Amino acid sequence: MEMEPLVKLPWHGHETIESIPSLLDRAEQIEITLPANYNHALFRILHPDQEHARLEVIDASGGPELLAKIATVSGLEGLVALTGALTAAQAKVRVASPPTIVITLPAANLRP
Repeated sequence: MEMEPLVKLPWHGHETIESIPSLLDRAEQIEITLPANYNHALFRILHPDQEHARLEVIDASGGPELLAKIATVSGLEGLVALTGALTAAQAKVRVASPPTIVITLPAANLRP
């Protein structure tokens, strides 16, 4: 089966979360675009030691545990439900500005 190189999803809360498990074996990367108003809250969660920054730029990478961390932001709590499936899929997670979550699956590493 041919894998999609990138699947882009806009954030629609639980609807978006529920669609991700079925994409894990069909996509190399899944990109979730969050509303711009999440940038500040995500920056504070991911960079708690930073003083107030003039420009809050997010660039954090890790495993599925990163989703558990950002799931502490109001409105994103449901993301914690994906950690088990992403761990089983050996996925990597990146959170960046503008507020975007990129899930990279091992199939992306097989691409020449």
